[in-house]
Amino acid sequence: MTTPTPPDPSPGEPDEPGEPGEPDEESPQMRSLRARVTEENRLRRWLRRAI
Repeated sequence: MTTPTPPDPSPGEPDEPGEPGEPDEESPQMRSLRARVTEENRLRRWLRRAI
């Protein structure tokens, strides 16, 4: 006997209840996150050179 598989979640819907969905590629949150990661990487490179 096979069990039916649950329906696929609709696009943009969080995978688990209570978890936020992934932001769109060009959303303000994604741009902000990308800028923050870029800045952190720049600072890490600067620190490695300074040591």
